[in-house]
Amino acid sequence: MKYQKKITLKDGRECVLRNATADDAQAVLDIFLVTHEQTDFLASYPDECTFTVEGEAKFLQAQTDSDNGIEILAEVDGTVAGMAGISCVGPKSKVRHRAEFGISIDKAFWGLGLGHALTAACIECAKAAGYAQIELSVVADNTRAIALYESFGFREYGQNPLGFRSRFSGWQALAEMRLLLDDRLNRQKDAVLFLHGKGGSAAEAEHYRPLFPDCDVIGLDYHGIAPWDAGEEIRDAVLKLCGEYRSVSVIGYSLGAFLAMSADVDMLLKRAYFISPVVDMESLILMLMAQDGVTEEALREKGTIPGSFGLVHSWEYLCYVREHPTEWNVPTAILYAEHDDLTPYETIAAFAEAHDASLTVMPNGEHWFHTGEQMAFLDEWLLKERR
Repeated sequence: MKYQKKITLKDGRECVLRNATADDAQAVLDIFLVTHEQTDFLASYPDECTFTVEGEAKFLQAQTDSDNGIEILAEVDGTVAGMAGISCVGPKSKVRHRAEFGISIDKAFWGLGLGHALTAACIECAKAAGYAQIELSVVADNTRAIALYESFGFREYGQNPLGFRSRFSGWQALAEMRLLLDDRLNRQKDAVLFLHGKGGSAAEAEHYRPLFPDCDVIGLDYHGIAPWDAGEEIRDAVLKLCGEYRSVSVIGYSLGAFLAMSADVDMLLKRAYFISPVVDMESLILMLMAQDGVTEEALREKGTIPGSFGLVHSWEYLCYVREHPTEWNVPTAILYAEHDDLTPYETIAAFAEAHDASLTVMPNGEHWFHTGEQMAFLDEWLLKERR
């Protein structure tokens, strides 16, 4: 990529920002050695440098010819004062949307606005290259650099406590930061996906919208009730929302909670709110079979057997549930009714303990929250849990 721009530093001097070319190889190596001598916040020491002028020239030429990478140098009075650049995390399709960012500035030019200018230039180039995200690692004690990055909208998403091992100060934690470039991804809003229970509909999501005033609450009318069908619909919906919102949480009502846990979306969700959830589908199926006098032997032989209230017992469903035990690693809050007729309290309590979920029980409540008193309790619970 190519770039050129003139700026005025805080001391009044003119600075030229431009892409480094093969002819700049020696100057780039020189500034690399200078900056890596001046601070312990960079990733290596000058005596570890293995770059050659020839190798650097080839690299800079490749960056100049690239459509998604660049090295930008800052020249002040003919002197290279700093460098910054972006490069693609990798060539494979899953990571081509991610750019890595790095920057280093000669200490003699600190405090003049050069870091801000170089960072802005790299962001501009990253947008032009079509990246969705810029990523960087910074020593967590480097508060000055972190403040600069945060001023552009970079946000920390985790730390590696043993990221660097300094020769002088020992272990250095690395803060991992990212900046979302796609306007859709950079929305300052979260999404809440509502998953209804058996016989429900996406329209029920309307009730929850006032309880999440700073979020978009979206109801999903999944068509399949089998986990292998509904799970795929839910996963597709969550993936789509992840591409449009800052974060995604889920409200799972009864069967909706079980299907959420069957959709393999753990790593994509911020939080889950389960209302009268089905957390042990195998036990529920066996209980309903017993109520209808259906044995496992008969179900295995016939495949499906009609049950009461329009229920159809399915051997395929039972086998699937047994072969795919629930795995759930999302921070979860559970609302359970004292008189829930589908899931015993002991089952809910065991699930909550195993998954470190908060559990609230409504005295005299029913599986389906529908009376004014029950809905008021539900609303108060949600408001409390989402704080």
